[in-house]
Amino acid sequence: MNEEMIDVLNQENKHRTQHPFWVWESINSIPDLLSECLKGETQQDIQKIVNELIKRNVNKFIFLGRGSSYFAALSAKFLFEKVTNFPVICEVSNVFDSYPYSKCDSKTAVLFFSHSGKSEGDIQIVEKLREQGAFIIGVTDIPDSGLGKAVDQLLIGPGGSKVELPATRTYVTAIYRTMLLAVSLAKTLDLDSEIGFYQDLLMDLPEEIRSFMSSFENEAPSVVELLKDVDFQLIVGFGPNFPNAEEGAMAFNQSSGVPTLSYELENYIHGPMQALTSKAGVIAIAPQGQLQNRAFSMITAARIIGAKTVLLAPKGIKVPKVDYLIEMPSNIVDLISPVAYIVPLWQIGYHYGLLGHGTHPDRLSMDKPEFKEAFSYIMQKDKWVTKV
Repeated sequence: MNEEMIDVLNQENKHRTQHPFWVWESINSIPDLLSECLKGETQQDIQKIVNELIKRNVNKFIFLGRGSSYFAALSAKFLFEKVTNFPVICEVSNVFDSYPYSKCDSKTAVLFFSHSGKSEGDIQIVEKLREQGAFIIGVTDIPDSGLGKAVDQLLIGPGGSKVELPATRTYVTAIYRTMLLAVSLAKTLDLDSEIGFYQDLLMDLPEEIRSFMSSFENEAPSVVELLKDVDFQLIVGFGPNFPNAEEGAMAFNQSSGVPTLSYELENYIHGPMQALTSKAGVIAIAPQGQLQNRAFSMITAARIIGAKTVLLAPKGIKVPKVDYLIEMPSNIVDLISPVAYIVPLWQIGYHYGLLGHGTHPDRLSMDKPEFKEAFSYIMQKDKWVTKV
């Protein structure tokens, strides 16, 4: 974060009358922004992209991103592959640059995820992909960013630029509009007999999330109260929600000051769980899906060991006994669940931030001189850093 952005935040914070941090507005804008994805510019972008994909006879996809953008790409990959039947390679951007896919050609579409469109090195990757003939789509919120200007087509997120650093609304809408793109492509090509089922669920999702958020906002402080004194905490997910475990753990590390790790469900059971203690907190993400019962078994075992346990699961089903149950909307199936299941983690993270034990909820650590100096060695041309 540069000095100008910090000054803007400091000035605008003087006029706030509700919650003290801007990330609260971003979290609570999610239902409205998801609804915007169902109309207007987003739908126009989707139609243009679908038309170009068909014109080019694209037969494979690459999803690229860094940090939260990578987690969003990985979450969306599962539904995209299911309904389109096209293979999707998902990579961290600079890893892909270092170990490129040798079969990238004119029938390859690359979805480049970047919330800001300003990450260092992304434009150079775009240029290399273009030389290979790929069709490059920018999944970003800032159309006039460097990435936005470099790609062939944009899939713009609603809401524009944000003043806070955490990727909340930008993360959710990136996943959601990529899922809408997948459904539109599959429907146009008549690729999946269940496409109407997924389309209906996606259409209903903004209001499902709106209703859930309104009720859970009053519960989130109770989860913080349960977990605030643990020595460490874990977030465990499977399939499309393993990236949410990664994103959620990053948010908890920043907001709570409590060391937080993320794990893929089966990988956690096979090794790391041996280090679990009664001083830990374990959060399991368990939407409707084939591995749900496996997640239930894990959280039961964690409770037997003595850890404090929190479970995210659909409302109205039989679940194991845990210390706190977060009842999610009942009809959100596994493949679209990442859009909804990240939301309570952010709501909890925000209330962690109000305790003041973690980093600044809006600025993280990027207004501290030592962090600016440190990050100048890592991200010399990135959006977060100015010369020190």
